[in-house]
Amino acid sequence: MKLNAFERAAMNNPVRAAHQHHREASWFRRLAGGDLSGQQVLEVGCGRGVGAEVILDRLGAASVTVFDLDESMVELARRRLHGRRVELSVGDVCDIAQPTASTDTVVDFGIIHHVPNWQQAVAEIARVLRPGGLLLFEEVPRQMLDTWAFRTFTLHPRENRFEAAEFATELARHGLHGTGEFEHHLGGMVFIGAARKA
Repeated sequence: MKLNAFERAAMNNPVRAAHQHHREASWFRRLAGGDLSGQQVLEVGCGRGVGAEVILDRLGAASVTVFDLDESMVELARRRLHGRRVELSVGDVCDIAQPTASTDTVVDFGIIHHVPNWQQAVAEIARVLRPGGLLLFEEVPRQMLDTWAFRTFTLHPRENRFEAAEFATELARHGLHGTGEFEHHLGGMVFIGAARKA
């Protein structure tokens, strides 16, 4: 599901970019047990390309493949990431155009809660991860999506949403096992975690 105008403004601004480069990068580095040096990384839902910058500059990945459902976001990312070790495309997390067991790490900067059939997104992420591969994720729980502010100003699927425990159960169903307790940040607005493919 594409972002509405309010969400695009909230997600595509210097404050959000600074938060990704500093706090979110720090969270993911800690959850990964270090950087992602030498790894082939897939970012699902690239937006305007800030996440790919974080993955390269703050987490040290060798290269990044990114996609987004929104063609206009992919074009913004293409301009931002010109000359970087990034492969960009328009794509759908429920039908990832990557070979099975081909990716070292998948990074999700809060995309899966936008997907109507989020279970299929998890299945696809599990499919493309190699054995021992890592999923790093930041997600918004159902309790936040059900608040007045989210229901009024954002465009999300209303049915079939998840809390952290339900997300963990679905990950495990696809062989993605948590590396520790999920953490809740920003007053419970997001939860973060990491899972490895068995």
